[in-house]
Amino acid sequence: MTEPSETEATPATLQESALRELINARVVTGFVARGSEGGFVVEATMGAEPGRFATLGNTRNGPRVFASLSTVALLLRRLGIDQFMVDASKFVPGRVRSARPDRSEAMKAVQLPKVARKAAARAKRGTK
Repeated sequence: MTEPSETEATPATLQESALRELINARVVTGFVARGSEGGFVVEATMGAEPGRFATLGNTRNGPRVFASLSTVALLLRRLGIDQFMVDASKFVPGRVRSARPDRSEAMKAVQLPKVARKAAARAKRGTK
């Protein structure tokens, strides 16, 4: 059994602020939105050497999973990136986060202000 090379090692996970600094320093040469279970993970290619990349991470140091490509595009545009590649070969449709029926019930149980209740009733009836 052979040891994994550096290019096969687990990619680094970067927070958005660190990624912004690398973009400004012109270290990042490209982006790929790679399909995964429930969404897309953003990978940043570092330099010209193949296999050097980092994954955009979440606050728990795991990969940040985006539910849609439009959300990926919004983030990258905010970072000043207008083009990225998409690899949907391992994309599996599904939820990024599990359903929270307890939160749904809590939201339904909250008493809306009178104005909001009237607007909701009009919307239900289809009137303005």
